[in-house]
Amino acid sequence: MIELSNTNKQYQEIKDELVLEIAEIDMKLEETQEKIATLNKMVEVLINLKSEDHETRKLAKYDFAQMNMTESITLDRLNTDILKLQQELGNEINEYEEIARRQDSFVKIINTNKFTVLKFHENALLE
Repeated sequence: MIELSNTNKQYQEIKDELVLEIAEIDMKLEETQEKIATLNKMVEVLINLKSEDHETRKLAKYDFAQMNMTESITLDRLNTDILKLQQELGNEINEYEEIARRQDSFVKIINTNKFTVLKFHENALLE
């Protein structure tokens, strides 16, 4: 029983570590997605500044000021930044999937070990 308690503590530590890793990567994913959304909005503002529609340009100027955009910002620069963030997002998704696979393996190991322990106790009781 002492061995089982130690094993349970180790399982708990591993589980806690996996949960922490998932939470951290989830926050990074959310942050990256927010950055991409902001850059996409900036692209929209730059495009709308060149619109033929007066109201659209007026709203774009307002958004331009609200977002503290500078005159030096360009579509090319924004597109480059978006591509970099999309690559980063892809890497983060891969990392998330790897952690999820590790967690799945961990659950399978725990379930197998629980079944083995139960069978051991069952056999011991029958003897």
